[in-house]
Amino acid sequence: MIIKIMPNQVPYFWEAIKFASTQADEVNSKDLQPYLNELLHALLSSKAQCFVALDDKKVLTGILITRLGVDKITGDSFLLLQSVYAWKALSNEIWREAYELFSAFARKEKCKYLLLTSRNPAIWERVENLGFRESNRTFIMNIF
Repeated sequence: MIIKIMPNQVPYFWEAIKFASTQADEVNSKDLQPYLNELLHALLSSKAQCFVALDDKKVLTGILITRLGVDKITGDSFLLLQSVYAWKALSNEIWREAYELFSAFARKEKCKYLLLTSRNPAIWERVENLGFRESNRTFIMNIF
């Protein structure tokens, strides 16, 4: 089962959210505090949303952070699937349920598309199986 938690439920899940999001987004230790401050503020103010996957015994198995955005060039609204993390492998059924839930949420919010960021090739494969396609790649090089 996947549910969207409300901002007032964030403190209850905060330790799990911190762990899952910093692992999924591969946050450097020097950037950890500003990252977590911004994330907490965004979740509490509904600028970001948190969805949790629970197994049949109500044990937390996964977390996904989303954000609504607008493309600055086209003006198209989108739902960003930012941080995807699971403590154990999730079935294709759970992935399909998640996709249906996020798609419905995005349609309700008048989004034109879903956008996912991840460095994890296993996540890429899962979302490609759902019909996502690669739109670009981002590269980085430290210069000092």
